[in-house]
Formats: sequence, C-alpha cells, structure tokens
Amino acid sequence: MAKIRIKDIAQQAGVSVGTVDRVLHNRGEVAKKTKNKILEIAKANNYQPNLIARALKSKKESVFVSLLPTPTQDDIFWKKPLNGINDAASEHEQFQVAVENFFFEYNNNQDFINQTEAILAINPSGVIFSPIFTKESLKFTQQLAKEGIPYVFMESKLKDSNYLAYVGSDAYQGGRVAANIIDFGLQKNDDILIVNMAKNLENVLHLNKRTQGFLSYFMDKGKNEGLKINLEISSSDSKQIKNRLDSVLKTNKNIKAIFTTGSKAYKLAKYLQKENLNNIILIGFDPIEQNIKYLNNGAINFLIGQHPYQQGFKAFKKLYDHVILNHEITKDEILPFDIINQECINLYQF
Repeated sequence: MAKIRIKDIAQQAGVSVGTVDRVLHNRGEVAKKTKNKILEIAKANNYQPNLIARALKSKKESVFVSLLPTPTQDDIFWKKPLNGINDAASEHEQFQVAVENFFFEYNNNQDFINQTEAILAINPSGVIFSPIFTKESLKFTQQLAKEGIPYVFMESKLKDSNYLAYVGSDAYQGGRVAANIIDFGLQKNDDILIVNMAKNLENVLHLNKRTQGFLSYFMDKGKNEGLKINLEISSSDSKQIKNRLDSVLKTNKNIKAIFTTGSKAYKLAKYLQKENLNNIILIGFDPIEQNIKYLNNGAINFLIGQHPYQQGFKAFKKLYDHVILNHEITKDEILPFDIINQECINLYQF
C-alpha cells in the first residue's frame, strides 16, 4: 500500500492541507469534530510524519559531544570509535547536527573529570562516552541526568545509571570467551597469567569486568586447574613491563598462557619474543595495527575483536534517532565478538 500523504488525508477529510498540517503537528486551533476526523483517517492509514523533513526545517543546531581517551600510538584503538562517530556526524550534518570531540589521558582520572566539567559547561544535546573510570563516570552520569542531557555508553556500561542506550560488547562475556580459547590449549595443571595494564583495576570498568569473566569461566566449567595469577602493570612503558614480567615468569616456569584484558597485547608479545618464550599462549583484544604484526609472526595467538568503529557510529545514531527524530530506540545493542587468528586476519573487516 502506498504511503499516505497530508494531501491525501485532506482530500479524504474534505478539508485544506493547512488544516491537516495544523492537526497533525498541533500548530493551531481546529474544530473538535474536524480534528477527530483527520486523526481517525491518519491512524487508519498508519500515517507517519516526515521527521527528517522536520529536522531540516529546524533553525536550532543540535550539538552532540563525545568523550574518549586520546588516540595515541599506545592507545591507537580509540581512533576507530572516534572515526565511527565522526563519519556518522558527517552523514547527518545536513540535519543541523554537529559533534564536538573531547579527549582525556588514559589512566588519568583527573583529566577525565576536567573534561566532563568542560562538557557540562557547553550544555550539549547529547553525550557519547566510554565509562572507563567507574566512580568518576557515575558522578558524570548524575550530573547529565540533573541537566536533562541524554547519554549513550559505548565499549562498557554502568548498570546503576539511567543511560539512554549502550552500544558495544559484553566485557564480562569477553573474558569468558578468552578463557574458553585458552582452556583448549593448556594441560590441566598449567598456570595462567592475567595481565591488566591499569593503575587501579577496581576503578577501570571494562578491564575489571573482563578479568571477572575470565576467572568465572574456570570456576564454572574450565578444565584447567592451574594457578590464575593476576598482574597489574600501571604503565605501558616497556621497561616497567619487562621488570614486572621478569619477576613473575622467571620465578614461575609453569605459566603457559597469558591473557591481557586490553588492546596492548603487542607490548607483551614483544617481550616474549625478546626472551625467547615462544611456548606461551598469548591472547588479547582488538586487531589494531601493532597487534596484527605480532599475530602474523606468531607471538600473539588470538585476538578478540569488538567492532569499535561500529560502536562509535551506532552510538551517534542512537542519539540522533532519539534527540532529532524522537524515535524509540533499543536500549542495549550488544555487538558480537570476533575470534581472530593468523589464518583469518586477512579476511577480517575492520
């Protein structure tokens, strides 16, 4: 059935197009009998207003804000969701929507706080951010709620908040996926090293959740019964990584696998190659350029992909659909994991 137009409703109701427009968009007084007749015709024909055209007529520009860690050579992962956000913004700029990107130094919670204050000062129409620091992010969500600013999480989410939507993977389940892969490659009594590159793991939401998921797998169903050794490294500095790994691996020769909860598996792979520790399974997250290099030469065995570009792109779309089009949206959009090894990396779509 062809989509009904305002002109068609006017003809069926025997009124002018202007009268139908006033009723459908609540722009003026219309006799109750006429109004009811127009609404009944619209409902019977499943009339949907052209919201995109309405957005084009809007005189006020909506400004969305993103808040992400600064993409650096060490944290190149964050370029992908940023590109997704910016590409989505470019596609919608004709609808009077703009995006401003704010950045904070990874592992620097005070810098995160400073950026949230700057964001609140400009009173944006919506916010996209990754709640890396649990306490600070929760406070930020409370401030956004107070100002009536909708926000969308990506990469991880805070359950104790009234977020508009979440786009990303399940961090806890990601840890279980990694555990399942490692479990296939180990003997029953082999030990496993879990490496978190974070200053305060308990306050770094996504890494903490992955660690919990990893350990839960072995409590539930894992065949491996060896030690699960947690190692926190507060910096990605190569010297510090070497010192910390030396102290663990050279005193525990039974460690046969390493799981790192973030995207810097290449830092560990570089160490393992230099120390000729080629018999240790290494698994981490994200097919960034540095990780792919070590995946291809065999130092990294598996990477878990979580579609960061799509996270950014879809997060922007969630805000757009809610703020501009007033659409109902799916609250949680959980993206699948990709298990990537040397055999399939050339086929992987980034």
